[in-house]
Amino acid sequence: MSEKDFESLGWNDLVAKKRQLTNELKELSDKIIDIDRNELRSIGNSIKEQRGLIDAQTERLKKIRFEVDSQNSELLSVSEKLSKSRNFLSMMEARLPSEKGEELQAIVQKNQDIIDAKDYKSEREKNEILSRIKDATMKLEAIKATHTIQEQFSQLTQESAKLNNITKQLNDERNSLRSKISNINAVLDNLYDSKRKLTSEHQSYLTRYDSIAKQFDAINARLDSMSEMRRKQRKEYGYVDQSDALFKVKEEAKKKLQAGSKLSFDELKLLYGDKD
Repeated sequence: MSEKDFESLGWNDLVAKKRQLTNELKELSDKIIDIDRNELRSIGNSIKEQRGLIDAQTERLKKIRFEVDSQNSELLSVSEKLSKSRNFLSMMEARLPSEKGEELQAIVQKNQDIIDAKDYKSEREKNEILSRIKDATMKLEAIKATHTIQEQFSQLTQESAKLNNITKQLNDERNSLRSKISNINAVLDNLYDSKRKLTSEHQSYLTRYDSIAKQFDAINARLDSMSEMRRKQRKEYGYVDQSDALFKVKEEAKKKLQAGSKLSFDELKLLYGDKD
């Protein structure tokens, strides 16, 4: 309602309207305060919490990327060693003697005993014995070298499997973190959307509050004006239980008289009639 609309209302209607607007203002005030102190603050805290989670998980993602790069670098080094070991074993296993290590050790020991005992008949026979020792020793070294590389290959294989497993766990964790971050971003989108809606709702309440407050002020102004008119009425005419409408007619008649306008008989009677 506009200020003009209030002019058509009587005292009791204005008081009732004022009471209604007072209730509306209180309800709007409660809603505005609740949004300011509770809802917006709660959403703000939730946003802060979710942003903290994203920051922590994003930081963990950075560390995982570094760890994966480190594991891949180490895995590449191990893979290169495995490839060399595999090639070496492939070459050595093709050249391994048919004799067992124990047999070759026995040959070395037997011939070495002959040399130590000088149980040979000629220099030529001695050289043949030394040649057999050398040949058996070389075969033993080849077997030992092959066994050493086989052990290294086994260790490298285990290390490679371990690195692959660690890398897989890191990748799984990274995928899990990405999924969590995606979910948190969805939660944040909803929170920001709720915040925008609340802010819009808050603004609409403020606009409504201002509009009602203006009506409230207009009613107060109208009531003050009517109270002043009643005060004048009691002063000029004494106390008469008259309606607001009748008093308005008297006021209009008085204004016409002061302006020099001609008054009707009823208006003159209303102004100068019996005051009792």
